[in-house]
Formats: sequence, structure tokens, C-alpha cells
Amino acid sequence: MDLDVKGGAMSRSSKRTIGATVVLVLIVVGVAAVSAGCGSQAQAAETLKLTEADNGKSYTVKVDDLVQIVLPGNPTTGYSWTSDLSEADAAIMQQQGDPVYAQESTDPSLVGGGGTFTFTFKAADSGKATITLNYARSWEEGVAPEQTYSVTIDVE
Repeated sequence: MDLDVKGGAMSRSSKRTIGATVVLVLIVVGVAAVSAGCGSQAQAAETLKLTEADNGKSYTVKVDDLVQIVLPGNPTTGYSWTSDLSEADAAIMQQQGDPVYAQESTDPSLVGGGGTFTFTFKAADSGKATITLNYARSWEEGVAPEQTYSVTIDVE
């Protein structure tokens, strides 16, 4: 039942069309605002990749960035890399899971070949942290590590 347009009155179909148009415009404006806001504020996390050549150096990263450290090792000798972070350093640079070991050679006849240990840390909070990794045998108590790797990370 449509009403005639007399004296400023609108038909029901005209009201529905205007209402639907207003809703559509609000949705489009809302989506555009959210997209624009996300694009300007959201920044992709970076990954800083370090090797044994970076031992003793300092680097700067942003919160949420990752630091990946790849070091050579050979677990068949009994040695492996382990992290040794203070509680304060671990709060700033959080280790992401256990280190991943990858054997260098995929030749199954090669026994005792070395490979690499990969550690991943996430910059969880601003501050300065020292990541220390030790290459040692877990059962040898009171023995200094065979090697120590240390890098200072300043998180902005």
C-alpha cells in the first residue's frame, strides 16, 4: 500500500530505497575507514637473521620483530646450543620454541655430519636485552661451554 506524495509525504517504497541507500553508504564508509586505519598503523614484523659472524655485535629492532640466529653445530658429538637469558632479557626477547636443528648433508650414509641450530626470538617489549647462547654438553656440570655466542638487541 503506497502513499501518494502529497504535502511532503513519501511513499513506503521511497522510504525503503532511501533507508537502504543510507545503510549501504554507512557500510562503505565504515569499511573504508577501517581499511585506511589498518593500513597506516599495522606494520609487518621484520626478521633479523644473524650468524656466527654477528657474535658480540649490537642491533636495533622494533617490538614484534623476530631475531633468528643460525649457528653451526654437531649434536653427534654431544654438544648442542642452548639459550642462557636472564629473566629480564627473556621478558624483552622471548624465545619462540626450541631451537631447530638441520643436518647439513641429507646423505643417509654420512654419519656424524654437522649442521645448524636455528633459534628464533620475538621482541616482546622495548628495552635492551642480551641473547646468550652456549655450546656445551648438557651432562658436563661445572665445565665452561666450548663456545659462547652473545648479541645485544635494543628493542624500540
